[in-house]
Amino acid sequence: MKYVATATRDEVRLRYRIFAVIVLSLLGVLALRLGQMQLLDREKYVVEAEGNAIQTNIVRPARGYIYDRNGVLLVDNETTLAIDVAPRQFDRGNLPLVAQLIGVPLAELEADYEENLSRSRYQTFTLRTNVPFAAFARLRENQYRLPGIGFEESQQRRYHGQARLAHVLGYVREIPEDELARREEEGYRLGDQVGRTGIEREYETILRGRVGRENVLVNVHGMEVQAYEGGAYDTPPESGVGLYLTIDDRVQALAESLFVNKRGGAVMIDVTNGEVISLVSAPDYDPSGFRGRMSQAFVDYTQRNPDQPLFNRATQSYQPPGSTFKPFMALVGLQEGLITEETTLYCGGGYFLGRLYRCHGGSHGNIAVRDAIRVSCNTFFFRVMNDHLLGGRRLDLRTWGNWAHRFGFGVLSPIDLPDQSRGLIPDSAYYDRAYPQGWTSGYTVNLGIGQGNMGVTPLQLARYTAAVANRGTLVTPHLIREQVNPETGERRRPVYPRATTIPIDARHWVTVQGGMEDVVTAGTGRGSRIEGITMAGKTGTAENPRGDDHAVFIAYAPADHPRVAVGVIVENAGFGATTAAPIASLMIEQFLRGHVERPDLVQTVRARRSGVDRGRVPG
Repeated sequence: MKYVATATRDEVRLRYRIFAVIVLSLLGVLALRLGQMQLLDREKYVVEAEGNAIQTNIVRPARGYIYDRNGVLLVDNETTLAIDVAPRQFDRGNLPLVAQLIGVPLAELEADYEENLSRSRYQTFTLRTNVPFAAFARLRENQYRLPGIGFEESQQRRYHGQARLAHVLGYVREIPEDELARREEEGYRLGDQVGRTGIEREYETILRGRVGRENVLVNVHGMEVQAYEGGAYDTPPESGVGLYLTIDDRVQALAESLFVNKRGGAVMIDVTNGEVISLVSAPDYDPSGFRGRMSQAFVDYTQRNPDQPLFNRATQSYQPPGSTFKPFMALVGLQEGLITEETTLYCGGGYFLGRLYRCHGGSHGNIAVRDAIRVSCNTFFFRVMNDHLLGGRRLDLRTWGNWAHRFGFGVLSPIDLPDQSRGLIPDSAYYDRAYPQGWTSGYTVNLGIGQGNMGVTPLQLARYTAAVANRGTLVTPHLIREQVNPETGERRRPVYPRATTIPIDARHWVTVQGGMEDVVTAGTGRGSRIEGITMAGKTGTAENPRGDDHAVFIAYAPADHPRVAVGVIVENAGFGATTAAPIASLMIEQFLRGHVERPDLVQTVRARRSGVDRGRVPG
């Protein structure tokens, strides 16, 4: 007989009661939680819910405009359309459709997508810039099929003026990954443009302005529907500060044309305040080539060209100054008491120091310092550098180097450009490294005529020449005259490091200035004379053991009331008097007169080319 256990009626009721309590308890908990969410935490969850439908867009400001010293517009912006992608919402399988709609090769678009995605899988990035309006319209019509695709108005630099000013202005490109990592706290995001060289880089912070933010409601497809709360929580962008350069666009354009088919650099500087009126490096490049996607031809020209057009020869390339260093040697010899204005030294065509160091121009007989500058007598300055009979002592290397540094050689100039070289002013430690077997004064004698183991930049030459012109003030070279707030119109002048004074007696400046005036009126630089404008200068030919010599020239004008100084180096171009001097002369005439009255000379200089030897790029 089998017995089946059956629950009593009381047991069934108990079970129902327990089950009911559990259910009611759960419902009670849910009700309480719902009440908390609806009443107590309502504001918190409303914000979160809205956040799922609110998209915050970065509004990039207008980059600051750039003008020349006379108010000529050099750089502004033009509006372009860009395609943005939100990776979390975008289906990579839609890339073929995007490529078809905007008319670009799929492989190219896929490469751009993967590159941006590798940098961030969560942050919205710019997939394509400079999108034609027709392509934009097609994408807009099909946006419902492309969740995660968005659009924004962007800006790119637009260039005006006669001159290219490539190495002054620099260029703007998308911020590189390593720099982005350092500057994210400053508000930089993927796709942002940043100054990479020149003024664009040096003044990036104020040119960029301040980014804004706008909040918009989006639908499930990621399409913008309307502004959130009518834009009440938006932050408007602040435009970048405008810059007025010290550069004269007309002088710069002329100088650039004179350097066509040449390598080298030239700098013109105001002798009273250090304003850089012209800064040329050749070969150069077209800054507009960096806008948007670079062409292969432009990449090849800038990246693979052996003449290195991106390299700023005006501030980075250093060459021996040649005879343009002789005014410096004269000033040092006079101040150190090695010679006086009346001292005559005998030149028999050279200077013997273990071997014969030949003089420029043959034998000059007994010659004083002013005439030695005029005829560029090597022997005179060999002796100032090395002859122990002068003043009972010789000029030691340390004293020579200290004076060179006072004139701005072998040190960085306080210019507002990011890239420059110190040049080379050797000391005993340098010679110990270069000649471990030992060295004597025979190794340094050439320093007296600006040859041998030394090098200066065109910028340093111009600054040194300005100090000779103004009799001892080593000005601070700079490129910005004024900064202008685009919202208020308020103008302010930047504060630069103070000029320094070179401790040389006034009478010695007068002596050397006289010699440099003689160079132009009756000496090696007389071919550079400007009718109606007095000028002082010094020619130089820097020996180059790897090829044609370098042409060098320094000048200031007007000689009786100096306003500007110029330093020019043309690589592998031969004599300074025939190539570098005419360039400086024409630049001076353009600035002081506002035009050039020697068109034949302009054409002659433009027709000259640098030698075929490229040598090395020092720096």
